[in-house]
Amino acid sequence: MRKFRLLSIFFALLSVVFFASCTDTPETPVDSVTKVTLEQTVVDVVAEGGVFSVDYTVENPLPGIDVVGKTSVEWITSIVAEGGVLKFSVAANGQPEERSAFINVKYPNVDDVRLEVRQAGFEGVTFQMEISNKTTTTCTSKVVPSDSEVPYIIYMAELDYFYNMGITTAEELFIDDYNYFMGMAEQYDVAMLEEFLLMNQIAFKGESVISWTNMTPDKDYVLYAYAIDVNDENNDYTLGSPIAYMMFSLSSSELSEVKFDVQIEVDGPEATYTIKPIDYNGKYYLDIYAEGDYMYRSPGTELDDSYVRTVTNTWMSMISIYMQSGYSAEQLFEIMCLEGEETYSEVRDAATNYAMVLYAIEMVDGLPQVASKPQLVNFSTEAVEMSDMTIDIKVENNYVRVADVSVTPSTEEPYTVALVATEEVPDSTDGEIMSWLINNFDMSLYRGSIFSHVNTLQPETAYTVFAFGYYGGTITTELFRVDFMTEAAGECQNSVVGVEWNGPYSLAELEAYDSSKYYNYGMFESMGWYAMWSEIETAEPTQDAFYTIYRADRYTIEGQEAIFNDLVTYTSAQKKLLTGESGVLYVLCAVIMDYKGNYSPMWVSEPFMYEYSAETKKPLEELISKLEEPSEPAPARQSVKLL
Repeated sequence: MRKFRLLSIFFALLSVVFFASCTDTPETPVDSVTKVTLEQTVVDVVAEGGVFSVDYTVENPLPGIDVVGKTSVEWITSIVAEGGVLKFSVAANGQPEERSAFINVKYPNVDDVRLEVRQAGFEGVTFQMEISNKTTTTCTSKVVPSDSEVPYIIYMAELDYFYNMGITTAEELFIDDYNYFMGMAEQYDVAMLEEFLLMNQIAFKGESVISWTNMTPDKDYVLYAYAIDVNDENNDYTLGSPIAYMMFSLSSSELSEVKFDVQIEVDGPEATYTIKPIDYNGKYYLDIYAEGDYMYRSPGTELDDSYVRTVTNTWMSMISIYMQSGYSAEQLFEIMCLEGEETYSEVRDAATNYAMVLYAIEMVDGLPQVASKPQLVNFSTEAVEMSDMTIDIKVENNYVRVADVSVTPSTEEPYTVALVATEEVPDSTDGEIMSWLINNFDMSLYRGSIFSHVNTLQPETAYTVFAFGYYGGTITTELFRVDFMTEAAGECQNSVVGVEWNGPYSLAELEAYDSSKYYNYGMFESMGWYAMWSEIETAEPTQDAFYTIYRADRYTIEGQEAIFNDLVTYTSAQKKLLTGESGVLYVLCAVIMDYKGNYSPMWVSEPFMYEYSAETKKPLEELISKLEEPSEPAPARQSVKLL
């Protein structure tokens, strides 16, 4: 068949030649050569860069095909050819040296036509940059500007930050920085912008050498710098040079081989873990991921380098978040890590596949880091059966903002409870309502009877109490519910007589006194915080008191109504420990309820301040005696109802 087709083509060609030879007047051959011509072959570009274009023509073009421009350099981008115009973008040249490159204009069956792009060097401030002294978590940057009198901003960021924020141009980066730094200046009501930037080491003049710490191993970073032009009023600035930058990465620590003996017993959705390190006496960490999570791997999966890097990055990201909240590296090393043999139980979703990931943790370069290759242990929870448990709900003593809710199940099986404004409940089936509650609220689990005094209701509002069996993420019973209505608000029949408070006291000493009760309090003292004791006195006994301290500036800015609404969110004990920051002006605010839930007017103290120091702190014994002094119990709700 293939041979026949070739012969057919051969004879067809012969017929064309034969008939052509028989014509009396032969046609003149047409020159059909395709040719690409550029209007110019050299483009001179300013240092600031921009978008440029060159006209071109294509003689005898192929139908539907246009030229294509290609280059090997990164500073020429967005090359587009259309309608006889070749457009391209040129990035700013932040260096004093001129640079050049070629755009190769390509077309089928035609030799490339070259367009030379020559860009002038920048005549303003330029920067020389280098990174040295790299460890897994630290490095040193050195930036030398060409003009030592011009202020410039220098910053470091993870490369992922630019991707996550959608920053793709120098202008977008400058705007992102500008909004952040100017927001800081406005927050502190800065009068002299340049001095503020220099004092806080956001901006520099002359050579700068910076030691960067608490970085993430095995992460890509960008160091960048640019000059700024501060206006005559010294309250604003603009970009004063192209953005100079360099990219680098930090290596991770060497990972050892640490194995763990892991035994997992499953009873329905409950899993009991026994973990024992093998020939390893250091710290370790574990986490558990459900199937579908990006960290989950199925049984028998080989944990490749990519997964190991994901594990290390996940750990360091978590550490970074906690350290930004005030925890030290040493504290996290002790708090988050396990040591030796551990046994514990927990309830997870029923009938679900899980992967436990374990790895050693060691202090390296001042930070707790992943020190071993992760070990994967898979397990699966079992299904949960339906239950015939019934749940009795009673709502008593419901008035304006208060109600007493009692829930009594017929068995000791787990269940959950929710109190919701009735108007929020979807008009759906019981099954859909239970799913809605699970998806929209933090549903705690209970066993046995419970009692709750609720004091955050709204007047003249319909509410519903829901309860149903729930275990391992599985609904196990029908839905039980009770509806009720609160009363209209009235005048409060109780009042704040006064509030006592005193301080400052040492948080570190308080932790040393009872570390189980005041765990990690010393950390806050290292951040400039102290303890104070306070007690509220009311005209009539109450179990519904709300009080705490607020920064005086916050009280002034937000206003009394906002502070009131914030204050009544959580009930306070009438005697309690408060913490504050040394040298900061505070006010103490208090609101109480009568037995029906009517609010009293808010009591506000005069502004006060504690300057905490070794000389001004008060004896801890004074604080302990106040905290451990018995308080007069609030009356039982049943007796209040009789008033």
